[in-house]
Amino acid sequence: NSTTTVECTGTITDENGGDEITSATATIYRSGVGSNCTADDNNCYQISSCTLGPAVGNDKNATCTVDIWFHADPTDAGTYATAQGWDVQTWQCQITATDAGGLTGSGTDSIPPEVVTLTALDVDSSITYDALDPGTNMASTSIAVNATTTGNVPIDIQLKGDDMTSGANSIPVSNQHYATSTVAYASGISLSGTYATLEVDMPKPTTSPSNSTDIIYWGWGVPSGTPAGTYTGTNYFNPVED
Repeated sequence: NSTTTVECTGTITDENGGDEITSATATIYRSGVGSNCTADDNNCYQISSCTLGPAVGNDKNATCTVDIWFHADPTDAGTYATAQGWDVQTWQCQITATDAGGLTGSGTDSIPPEVVTLTALDVDSSITYDALDPGTNMASTSIAVNATTTGNVPIDIQLKGDDMTSGANSIPVSNQHYATSTVAYASGISLSGTYATLEVDMPKPTTSPSNSTDIIYWGWGVPSGTPAGTYTGTNYFNPVED
């Protein structure tokens, strides 16, 4: 849900001497949108000023730095990238230099990199269920847990959990039920100790903070004969590419 700092470096040559090189800019972009793209955190990053090193003969080195957001378009062979036709593209960096006479020249990566598929998820840190007597359950899956995609592809969510324990006593993990909406407890999906995929179809985020969110609703039941106590356990949320 953040950025990664990326550096694009190159050597600029001016036949009149490296001292003639006065400035440089850069564009880092998905190749499909071209170097003349409009700034967009999904596919086009404009760098208005690059850092120039000292002149060495006819050359100066340029270092162009930008923070690329988590939702930048993937160009690997992932399912989503392939469906978009981005798997045959790359990410490019084009550096444009200007000399003392106002003349410009540009160069682009000879071996451009990929942005890889990122499946990532941020969820609420806890679920607090209603207090229940043994042999009863919540009427419905009414406890809302917010989930936010923090990667760069559409996702579904895999869920599993541990038994809930209080000292030596436990409540089976299957007594937790979940759903994509508020439903009767009996109609919810029983949580298990192995991952099961929940179809949430959360789309690729296109902004930061992420604009791809969903809610998973939870409820629980307490078996007859369960000793009184405060029961706790761990549930696991694993994002998978949709």
